[in-house]
Amino acid sequence: MKLENLLLLKNKGIYLVISFTLLFLVKNSWWYLIILPFYFYYLYKNHNTIIKIILIIIGLYFVRVIQFQGNTTDTAGQSEIKVIKEIKIADYTTFIGRSNLHLVKVYTNDIIYVRPGDTLLCDLVFEIPMENTTDNLFNYRDYLKSQNIKYTASGTNCKVVDSNWNINMISYQLNSYIDDNFKYSNEYIKTFILADKSEFDDEIIEGINKIGISHLFAVSGLHISLIVLTMMYILKKTKLKELYIEVIIMLFLVLYMVITCFSPSVTRASFMFILLIANKRFKIGLSSLDVLSIIFVVLLFIRPFYYYDAGFLLSFLVTFVILLSYNILNDESKIKQLLKLSVISFLVTIPIILRLNYQVNLLSVIFNVIFLVYITYVILPLGYITFFIPFLDKFYNVFILIFEGILKVSINVDYFIMKLYFTSPLAVIIYYLLVFLIMHRMESRKSLKTPLILIGLTLFIMWGEPFYRISQSVTFLDIYGDSTIIIDSFDQCNIIIDTGEKDEYNTLVNYLKTNNIKRIDYLIITHNHSDHYGEAPDVLNEFKVIDMVTRNNVSQYEGYNSCGNVEFYIYSNSIEYSSENDNSIILSLFLNNRHYLFTGDIELKREKDFIKEVAIDVDYLKVPHHGSITSSSYEFVQHVTPEEVFIIVSRKNQHKHPSDIVVSRYENLGIKVYRTDLNGTIIVKYLFGKEYKKVNIE
Repeated sequence: MKLENLLLLKNKGIYLVISFTLLFLVKNSWWYLIILPFYFYYLYKNHNTIIKIILIIIGLYFVRVIQFQGNTTDTAGQSEIKVIKEIKIADYTTFIGRSNLHLVKVYTNDIIYVRPGDTLLCDLVFEIPMENTTDNLFNYRDYLKSQNIKYTASGTNCKVVDSNWNINMISYQLNSYIDDNFKYSNEYIKTFILADKSEFDDEIIEGINKIGISHLFAVSGLHISLIVLTMMYILKKTKLKELYIEVIIMLFLVLYMVITCFSPSVTRASFMFILLIANKRFKIGLSSLDVLSIIFVVLLFIRPFYYYDAGFLLSFLVTFVILLSYNILNDESKIKQLLKLSVISFLVTIPIILRLNYQVNLLSVIFNVIFLVYITYVILPLGYITFFIPFLDKFYNVFILIFEGILKVSINVDYFIMKLYFTSPLAVIIYYLLVFLIMHRMESRKSLKTPLILIGLTLFIMWGEPFYRISQSVTFLDIYGDSTIIIDSFDQCNIIIDTGEKDEYNTLVNYLKTNNIKRIDYLIITHNHSDHYGEAPDVLNEFKVIDMVTRNNVSQYEGYNSCGNVEFYIYSNSIEYSSENDNSIILSLFLNNRHYLFTGDIELKREKDFIKEVAIDVDYLKVPHHGSITSSSYEFVQHVTPEEVFIIVSRKNQHKHPSDIVVSRYENLGIKVYRTDLNGTIIVKYLFGKEYKKVNIE
């Protein structure tokens, strides 16, 4: 491509970014195709000279994607792998390594003390992580792809066979230096120096997310500006020529990107400064928007799936909005600029924040201003000073404790927290059109009353989505243990039968949040095993639970119970079995003329007693005890005569459930078998009297 053709994008680079953004949105949902005709019509009428260039660059990007996707490696065997970064050693070892030009996330149960640059010889089994098995939840495969990692590998018999210096040793050594010298402020020093928040307590992370100030702890333009301004001030005192000062700062920023392992926000801010200097020095004449657009596209060619990284999205989105807000902020006082910028940044990031946290604090605008001042003028500069003067560690901790005290007070102001999730791409489109209208009116100095009311109405409608949801559903959740969710139409009834094992990813809780559920009418725990009750404390903490049914109080609920359009019948059990599994609560659930039977983890003895006492014919059976050989006797299966069965079983369970014999038993009787280990989360949905089934893995 000729240089003069590329220069056609001069002062129009933003349109290339918009084109890429629409491409990614359409990949996520076909709803966004609504925007494409209007966008390309606008380009054709106003900037038709750049359409060809945009299409060529996008075409080259697709070549890069194909190249990444097409690279393959042997699935198993003894291999050498070079340690790159992200080394974690506990009772196991993980790291990112390079094998045959591939970046690989390696897991091994061996405890191996390694450093960047070490070469290991391991028996490795490579695999591509599974696609998400439950919609809208954390996608590990996409997360790895955002870091250019296609494979994970489990390693055994690993031993270090060579060691060489690696550029990531700089970050590794600094990490060790901080561990050795900072007892009180370790996590804050690592955050502001290495862009590494992994040392923070979960309570602090939850707190800064809850009040909407997490971006202040991501090393970004604010931090880079402070560093650059400080360096400029010091270097100017040395009487160096401006060119030398600029070169020194640019070299430092390159080094700092290495130190922070090319954190998205650091990379964006550093490249922005470097390219702006080059633009000015060589009189290229690019606008700041052009420079930012170039960085955006270049980083996508380096990491073609970078858009899966929330830090990448938020960093670029906010920076683009700041640059586009120049006319809004111009001629305003510093206080007004800060407030307007805080409002605009808050509004444009709401859908992304909701996707990450499932809630937004409406006071974030105020909290941002308060904490921005304290962090910018106290926490941040003192952190840099303390890094070079370690004996200030205890002194610095005093200001950290003040911050954490203010944070705890702020967290308790939770009256303005809105918990919701954008379930519809159409709502996202409408929302951003209203944000654009607000920015246009701010620039024109017109009243914001109408668009603000409309945005508030949009958020309120999304918040109240359960009240006008016309479908009903039964969801067999892909989780370790057992969990089923029943959602009635118009928010009339929400039931959870078991919660699964304690889950660091909060699969059950987050799934409920993605459906905007705020109340649980019945939480039924079938028996006292942790893979059935482990997440109950989190459910009780996050949602209003009206009735909780356990073995201790089940007698109060035996017989028929009604909840909205859902009816369920809990069978009495007068026998105390020696096995906790056999003491499971058994219940029938009736929804849309379908009869579901839930049996917990009952085994052969309870099955035998149950079929003696109860004459029953069901449509759907939640298979007992995850398909174990100790359950699903031939007599039981024939007695309940299900049309279809659902086995909730983790693909990595230690008991090797389900039993092949049990699965064959159902199949030989002509019964359709669904399994969460093979099909992912399974949803049976009812709409206008018709039944639809959805599995995440075909």
